[in-house]
Amino acid sequence: MDKDYVKLCKTSEVYNKKGKLFRIDDETEVVIFKVNDNFYAVDNVCPHNHSPLIYDGYIEGMYVACPVHGFQFHLETGEQPTKMGCKLRTFPLKIENEVIYVKKPDRKIFDFKWD
Repeated sequence: MDKDYVKLCKTSEVYNKKGKLFRIDDETEVVIFKVNDNFYAVDNVCPHNHSPLIYDGYIEGMYVACPVHGFQFHLETGEQPTKMGCKLRTFPLKIENEVIYVKKPDRKIFDFKWD
């Protein structure tokens, strides 16, 4: 497997329309959802109110709804149905031999310059 991917779990450990939470580094929690035998990886933090509760969200079609305020995000794109406002971060994933791997998030170090 590509070194940019992190092993999470077996596909059989993710239940339909239930989030499974993983911490993949010091800053990132990823939730895996299964819908109609397809798997999706999204950030656990709602971009609307910054609550780390997406894992407990409910699924409606291809959307996960944050359990705090009900904001919906598309599992594949992270966009809201109206395409307005904030967007939930999504992650590429791969499945090999019934094991789910998720791509590590990119880290951008901010440019800092002394005046």
